[in-house]
Amino acid sequence: MSTRAEAGSWRTGWRSRRLLTNPSGPRAHRRRVTTRLAWVGAFAALLYAPLDGHGQARRDPVLQPVSAVKARTILLGAGLAWGSDRSFPLSGLEGNLLSIGRLSLAYALADRVLLEIRGDVWQTLWVDEADPPPIPLDSDAQDGRTGDVGDFRIGLLLAPIGGERGFSAGAHVEVKLPNSNEAKGIGSNTTDVRLALLGSYGAPRWRATVSLGVGILEAPVESFEQNDVFLYAGELLYRVGSGLRLALGLEGRASTRDRVPLGTEDLGEVVIGADYRLGSWLLDVGLTRGLVEDSSEWGVRAGWAYAAGGP
Repeated sequence: MSTRAEAGSWRTGWRSRRLLTNPSGPRAHRRRVTTRLAWVGAFAALLYAPLDGHGQARRDPVLQPVSAVKARTILLGAGLAWGSDRSFPLSGLEGNLLSIGRLSLAYALADRVLLEIRGDVWQTLWVDEADPPPIPLDSDAQDGRTGDVGDFRIGLLLAPIGGERGFSAGAHVEVKLPNSNEAKGIGSNTTDVRLALLGSYGAPRWRATVSLGVGILEAPVESFEQNDVFLYAGELLYRVGSGLRLALGLEGRASTRDRVPLGTEDLGEVVIGADYRLGSWLLDVGLTRGLVEDSSEWGVRAGWAYAAGGP
């Protein structure tokens, strides 16, 4: 009797264990359904949940997302950029341009008010073509390679109308300082001014910023002459995850005159990029495509930045 009872008990326990461990059993099926629902919920939360960070300034943007920056935040960064077939009509040179030490400093003076300083510590041009120069050049500028300090720009962006979400509006004022030496064949050594209106729209996961205005460009060759150009810029930021942002931008200038003064020609490019935040550090990469003859045909850029401060 005991032997039969033990055998029956063993068979019953084996069946119970089989039901518990059987991958096609009802419990396993419920676990799979629960797991799938969890993945669907996580994906929906990632896609639709509001995320912070749209107001974080960028190191090398087309336009800063000024309508969402917070007071006392600061960003300090550096990087490099390379462009192919860049033309400089003022010197008659064309070639591949490398910018090293592309510095960027952004500080929020108040909510939606950003002071920005940007410039290249050094630029090197490998000359592929050299037409007769319209201006006197240093001897090394015609020997296949030339280098010079880049121009620095100081700008103020503000968006006092509106808020972080929805529509906002403001202005962008910027001055380019004459740091370069035109005899090196890269810069124009002129002081230029940018005056533009700025508009933005912010949603939980994306933000679009647009700027339209006028640029007052000093003519480097003709005395008491300037070129008033139409300036355009726009950038769309999309947050993919907690630290990753994708960016699509467009910027350029178009002359409003029939006769364009030398050194103030049209420029324009499309920029596709991304940045990723690791704590207080921000890493970024980008690809550019020129839209007009004198811009670089193709370009790449990369850098890092440190961001801190805020409320």
